[in-house]
Amino acid sequence: MEYLPLGSLEKYLRKQEQNTSQCLLFAQQICQGMEYLHSVRYIHRDLAARNILVKNDSLVKIADFGLSKYIPENVTYYRVSEDGDSPVFWYALECLTTNKFSFESDVWSFGVTLYEILTRCNPEESPPVMFSKMVPVSPSEMNVNVLVGLLEKQQRLSCPKDCLPELKDITTQCWAQDPAERPSFHSLFEKLEYIRSQPSVDFFSSGFQSTCLNTI
Repeated sequence: MEYLPLGSLEKYLRKQEQNTSQCLLFAQQICQGMEYLHSVRYIHRDLAARNILVKNDSLVKIADFGLSKYIPENVTYYRVSEDGDSPVFWYALECLTTNKFSFESDVWSFGVTLYEILTRCNPEESPPVMFSKMVPVSPSEMNVNVLVGLLEKQQRLSCPKDCLPELKDITTQCWAQDPAERPSFHSLFEKLEYIRSQPSVDFFSSGFQSTCLNTI
């Protein structure tokens, strides 16, 4: 696997102060990488900030394909049968209840990854911590059954207080209960591009790239 000097996006965002526009550029690049992955019929199944690597201040790449699966033509999902630890707080509801993974479940995971980016991967706002605050249990006591109960009741992660409403809308769409209602990665890329173009978002300094290339 290619060596990227700045490590994971999770650790990078915790150490660096990034403006919203740069963070959205990273999110767009993830969308491009995922769009390519889906075009060759692979699902990632472990999309998260910890599995995005940073090459420089304006380029990230998707990594860690250990859980990836090929989806044959005319097949819409992969059903997991093997046991093992899973990143359940990044998983769509149908992954947790029926073990079905699809292109649409990757979109749900992207919504969680975008949430991580917007919180700059603050450990105090991590998905496990935030879900545990919705019920009277500690993060260590959270389990799949509790999480499923929350998701079935339409409980979702809350975006940061300073989050643009348009970004909250994107995460809400990614976490739609019905997989068919979730947007495609191409659509997500375009939505993020539009948001980045608005005056309300910080613009890049002249040193940043404005194009998204080599994202996988």
